Amino acid sequence: MSKLTFGLFVFLLVFPSIARADSAAPEMFGVREVIINNASVPDVKAADACGGISRETMTETLVKAFEGTSVPAISYLDAKPPSLGVARIELNSEVYTRTNEDLECVSWISITATSHANLVVPPVNTLRSVTILYWHQRAMVASGQSIHPHVVKDLLQRMATEFAQQYRLDQPPELK
Repeated sequence: MSKLTFGLFVFLLVFPSIARADSAAPEMFGVREVIINNASVPDVKAADACGGISRETMTETLVKAFEGTSVPAISYLDAKPPSLGVARIELNSEVYTRTNEDLECVSWISITATSHANLVVPPVNTLRSVTILYWHQRAMVASGQSIHPHVVKDLLQRMATEFAQQYRLDQPPELK
């Protein structure tokens, strides 16, 4: 064994943390509360023209989509104040709808899971407000006015199912 190889061996023996890389936890690891905020519908007039896609309907659709899943989701109306030591994220949804002369409706749907924190980011020793993005998905759907609310609901349910799958994958395995 050469002196260099022996020296490297001793160095890694004394400082083992250098020899291995620490991995990060999955995005939603340990999250115990998912608050479903009231949905945003920026263009209410266009949403009404497309069958009345409302904020309340969207929020209810997401709440119902998580029933029976492992996601600890509750509506913002039923949420209690945050508890110290309990990881909480917020699920925000937005539907932007347009209609054209052919009576076709197009909706752009976005769902994000975020949290907010105040952190000191070096080199300046000043608190900064940051938003942490855990999950984000968006999609666009187009349909006739008469069926558009159903198409939007179906897409919201599919997006909620994908969020639930990711949430389940990010949780630690149960100990037996």
